[in-house]
Amino acid sequence: MRREIAKGIYYIGVDDHHTELFEGLWELPFGVSYNSYLIVDEKITLIECVKEPWFDEWLENIKEIVDPAKIDYIVMNHMEPDHTSALPDIAKIAKNATMVYTAKAAPMQKSFYDVPLGEKIVEDLEELSLGEKTLKFVHAQFLHWPETMLTYLVEDEIVFSCDAFGSFGALNGKIFDDEIDMRMVETESRRYVSAIITSYLKFVQRGIAKVQDLGIGIKVIAPSHGPVYRKDPMWIVKKYLEWSSPELEKNAVIVYGTMYGMTHRLAVNLKKELMNLGVEVKLHNLSYSELSKVITDTMRAGILVIGTPTYDAYPFPKVWSFVNEMQGKRFMKRPIGLFGTFGWGGGGVFKLRKMIEAMKCEILEPVVRVRGRASELEIEECKKLAQVIADRLK
Repeated sequence: MRREIAKGIYYIGVDDHHTELFEGLWELPFGVSYNSYLIVDEKITLIECVKEPWFDEWLENIKEIVDPAKIDYIVMNHMEPDHTSALPDIAKIAKNATMVYTAKAAPMQKSFYDVPLGEKIVEDLEELSLGEKTLKFVHAQFLHWPETMLTYLVEDEIVFSCDAFGSFGALNGKIFDDEIDMRMVETESRRYVSAIITSYLKFVQRGIAKVQDLGIGIKVIAPSHGPVYRKDPMWIVKKYLEWSSPELEKNAVIVYGTMYGMTHRLAVNLKKELMNLGVEVKLHNLSYSELSKVITDTMRAGILVIGTPTYDAYPFPKVWSFVNEMQGKRFMKRPIGLFGTFGWGGGGVFKLRKMIEAMKCEILEPVVRVRGRASELEIEECKKLAQVIADRLK
């Protein structure tokens, strides 16, 4: 499938309805797109490749417009394989093409593929003439790898933004923001940011500020996943700024594990008490909630509450895994409430507390520990914890 974005500029990406887990982790209920673009000028230029299993479809899209053997430049904003793994295949056809990327991308290309094409290392804000059109390369380190850059088409004011402003969800032929349901895009974009870019949120803010400081016009934003924004390109910029903001939301999110229902009952009771106090609260059972949705809700929650039963003297494995994910994604520090149940040893909450303390987060008191089912006294402790949370959020 090809779609013209502007004169001589084409979308030639592909949809993936096959992969169930992006990066082997994140569910794709609506699929995902691998976006690639073609500029036809005196120099024929590819912006981004696609994932290797979709090479044949991608090649047919290129052939609808030009002879792929005549490609002059292959611009790679980012070396991650969902962007580049079709490179060795296209290199066998476009034998005279030159790869264009940052200095930090060069050794990655060699270690990933080592294709026998020429390369052009571009500096920050360097320009490349294609004939009537000009590309400007904007280094965007850690969006979301260290070699990442954005490519700006000067004359048409198009930003090829790589993973920035991306989204989960296949496009199914409707590639533009004025053709699709933006409610789904908003949900899948935020889930994409939360799952993929949470560790690098400060670099999102810096990258957006850098582009704004250039004072360039932006008529179109064309990311590597998700829709192309032509109706209102600043909509997705504003959303990314909101989702990457260091200001936490005025809400509480309870995440917990449970085996036989006792920790679940505590979680539900705490949610009820918080709602009675006027607190906006969300609840996630980690055995059933998809992890990207949990991260989406917790990454900017004003207060996070974690509950666990004791499992072999440790926190419940799903809870343990979630806390490790918090560390890996560099969650912003915020107050954290703890509760849990145990049958005899009670090591789950103790070890969970040590994990949270190691993250330098404040632990709210009381920490609610229940042996078996909760007594009236322990229910009162839940009420006290709910009141502390409500007071903090005010």
